[in-house]
Order: sequence, then structure tokens, then C-alpha cells
Amino acid sequence: MKKKMSVLLALSMLVLTACSGKSAPQTTVAPQTESAAAGTESSDKTEAAGGEQVEIADSYTWTVAMNVAETTLNYKMMDKFKELIEAKSGGKITLNLYANGQLGNDTEQMQGMIEGSNDFVTTITSGLTSFVPAYGVFDLPNAFPDLETMRKVLDDESFVDTLNRDSATTNVRMMGMADAGFRQTTSNKEIHSVADFSGLKIRVIQNPYHIAYWQSLGANALAMDFSEVYVGLQQKTIDAQENPYMNIVSNKFYETQDYVIETNHLGHIIVFLMNDGLYTSLPENVQALVDDCAHEAIVYTRGLADDSIAADKATIEESGTKIITLDSSVQAEMKEKSAGVYDQIREAVGDELVDSLLNAIDAAK
Repeated sequence: MKKKMSVLLALSMLVLTACSGKSAPQTTVAPQTESAAAGTESSDKTEAAGGEQVEIADSYTWTVAMNVAETTLNYKMMDKFKELIEAKSGGKITLNLYANGQLGNDTEQMQGMIEGSNDFVTTITSGLTSFVPAYGVFDLPNAFPDLETMRKVLDDESFVDTLNRDSATTNVRMMGMADAGFRQTTSNKEIHSVADFSGLKIRVIQNPYHIAYWQSLGANALAMDFSEVYVGLQQKTIDAQENPYMNIVSNKFYETQDYVIETNHLGHIIVFLMNDGLYTSLPENVQALVDDCAHEAIVYTRGLADDSIAADKATIEESGTKIITLDSSVQAEMKEKSAGVYDQIREAVGDELVDSLLNAIDAAK
């Protein structure tokens, strides 16, 4: 895969998967007088929540597309962003949230944001590589030693600037990254060493880096639709699967498995994306407001994630399913075994982006 993959090629490949014909509302920028007529403040200077003063000359109505329910961290992040930006703009910015795939499936939502028919999308990094190859950098296995380090890296300005520069050609801007912790492995086989993964039939998402990773550990990686996982575990079609704690509990995968192994192999990273053309067209003070509100929403969501992980682990332990924490030496060996995956990702996204991530990890430790 080449680093500079054409976004048109990615779209043409992925849009074959669905064509719902849904159309998203257009972004609107209303003159100040229209804003006043609609019942919002007519003054250029509006008092934001907490006493901050934000000067906004125009009113804006933006759309957020999501393929998730209102109970998810993705939705709660964007709902917090809506609350913050509407308050701090004095009502001059309106955010309309469309959950549950109202604006199409993942492919259609991303296409809509890139083309400008919707303004924001929230999804996870592992599903973005066909649109923005640079996001393959987040598939580097066992790269983050712990959650604190990962979050520092996701906030690292140098790394995020490099990521945004590489993805700007696709009209995608990263506004921030929350997470649901790490992806973990559930299994009916007790696992304490890399050798224990040998021959394990594990369900993975349809992502070439994920498949290559599990194969490097000796497992039999099987791509399977998410909706089929529970039945696959019940019927022993698969021995194991991997997901963040929130999915393991909400989908009751732990009921069919004897063990949860804390492999921490990948972060389950929730991305907050914006149409880059829209962002760059905004006045600097509005850009700053968007940046600040996005950051606050990210911090809020991380707190929710921490609470969710603690509650989910308690649910699993109460059920009798055993949680196994792998020794750090095993984690290191898993990373060593996956050296070939690192090479694949370097070839796809380029040395600069990979090195930027690895340098940020070293700095955050």
C-alpha cells in the first residue's frame, strides 16, 4: 500500500458495501441578523459558560454522523461537545447529532464528511485505513505500555500535527482521540505465554494488520462479522475473540468464555473527526473554540471510559470468568513476534509517521 493512497480509490472500493441513498443536512452559515431572528444573541460578543467571552460574527449549524447508539462513549463524547460549544458560543453554534446510522453506514458517513455533506464523524481508528491510510499507525501491536502513556501520546501535539498533515489530502482533520481502554482477548483456553496462542482460533475484524498480528503469534485468525461472534463462541466455531471491555460485557462474550486475557495489544481509540475544509475556513477564534471544546469533551469521555472499565471488570469477575494479566515479559515477546507487522505499517504509512508515534511513546514513558 502506498502512503499517498487516493481517497477516491478508497471511496470507490468501500462504497460498494452499501448504498442507502440517505443524504445529510448541509452545513449552514447564517448572517448575524438571521441568527438574531431565530432567537439567538445578536451581539458579536457572547458570554460563554464559565464566564469566557467568545466573539462570533456568524451563526453556524453543523451535523455529526455516528453509526452507534446513544449509550456509547462515542455518542456521549459528541453530546458533551454539543453542550460545550453551544453554551460557549452563546447559542451561535448549533450541533445536530445523528446517531444509529441515520446518515448512512460507516462508509457513507465518512464519504459524506469528506465531501462536506456532514461536518463531524466519530468512529474508531481500525476502520479508517481504507479512507486515510495514515491511521494504520494505530495498528502497531503492543506499542503502548500502559493506558496513561497511550493517552499522553494521543494528546502529543507533534504526533497529531504529523498525523493531520498526512491526512489533510483526504479532507479529514483529527480533532482529538478518546478511548475505551485496550482491546483484550477472551478465550476458553488459559493463556500465560506466547506459545499458548498457537493454534488458537480467534475472531478478528477484517483488517490486514490485525490478521497478520495474530498469525505472527501462531494463532488462526478468522475474520468474522461482529454480529456472528456470540454464536461462533457458543458453537465453538471460534475459540476466542478480542474486543475492549465495554464490548465484552455489553455483548456478554464473557458468558461463553472461561478467561479474559489482558493482552492490551491495541488501544480501542475513538476518533473525533472534522471536515478539514470547514475547519480551515473558520475564523481563528471559532477554530480555537472548536479546539477547546473538543479537548474538554475528550477528557470527559476518558473519565467515563475509566469508570466503565472498572465496572465491566467487576461484572466479569462476579460471573466467575477469570481475568488473567500477562507478565510484561510476555507483552514484550508479543511485540517482538509482530516485527513483520511493523514493517508492513511502515511501508503503508511511511517512516516519519511511525517514528513520530514511537518517539511520542518514548517521551511519554
